[in-house]
Amino acid sequence: MKIVIPDDFPPVYQDHPEVARLRQRGEVAVYSTKAASEAELIDRLRGATAVINVRAYTVFDEALLAALPDLRMVSILGTGTDNFDLPACSRHGVVVTNTPGASTTSVAELTVALLLAAARHVALTDRKVREGVWFHQHGIELRGKTLGIVGLGLIGQEVARIGKAFGMDVIAWSFRDDPKRAATLGVEMVSLDDLARRADVVSIHVRNSAEARGLIGRREIGLMKPSALLINTARAAIVDQDALLEALREKRIAGAGLDVFLQEPLPADNPWIALDNVVLTPHVGWVTNEASERLATAPVDNVFNYLDGNPTNVVNPAALDHAKQRR
Repeated sequence: MKIVIPDDFPPVYQDHPEVARLRQRGEVAVYSTKAASEAELIDRLRGATAVINVRAYTVFDEALLAALPDLRMVSILGTGTDNFDLPACSRHGVVVTNTPGASTTSVAELTVALLLAAARHVALTDRKVREGVWFHQHGIELRGKTLGIVGLGLIGQEVARIGKAFGMDVIAWSFRDDPKRAATLGVEMVSLDDLARRADVVSIHVRNSAEARGLIGRREIGLMKPSALLINTARAAIVDQDALLEALREKRIAGAGLDVFLQEPLPADNPWIALDNVVLTPHVGWVTNEASERLATAPVDNVFNYLDGNPTNVVNPAALDHAKQRR
């Protein structure tokens, strides 16, 4: 059996004990660079029964799947499936699994770190002090402010709890209305328009799906307060990037904290870099010692469970009924 990790860059599995555990079940290949082309990616994956997908820039689409007849399962490091054509995976009999909950605490804590940094201009004042400028810029207190959470899944719930601990009023919108969950959290469920109008902080916590892309568009950003902050640790495509850029340049909203971008790594001429009212981090929501260990272990557990006939965390259950799986 061949198991491939085609995209371990930046590295997660290099010299990691989990790779040795995988080798108990077969031949393992780990690639520490991005594939330069789809042809190179196909070469890396050819003959693999199972794949661990580390980075979202590796796209599993119809063309790739058609070129990999031996592939039976892909285990995602993380929860995002936006780089997968899940219906195509099911048609080709490829089971896709992910690792819900492994990075919840770390992503929620980074969300709050970005919020605090944006609210108190931490990145800007740090830079000024290093330049020899004793620089003061007024920020805001969070107590008594309204936190608007877009997406009340595991991460959104954890951010809500932290926001409540700061003394914030928490409102939320979600694709799936769940009054019981909201009541347990002490969160008021509102419409998306109402959230945009009322929130002092809008924090994004929905998965990048077809219905979520562009969810926070020019209209929603236009409803936000001039004093509002937007925090995104989910996926860049959920927010209209041009509309957000214009609003920040024109000071129609006060600031933003961004961990996710349409192009990663950011090129040197990216317009976000020139803005003083934006705090930027390089997609590191999950990059803590604790979350990294959970995230490294969970995809391997999914592979083992699949090979043992007990698949876990399957996101396309239709694939389990494919003839390839029955064989």
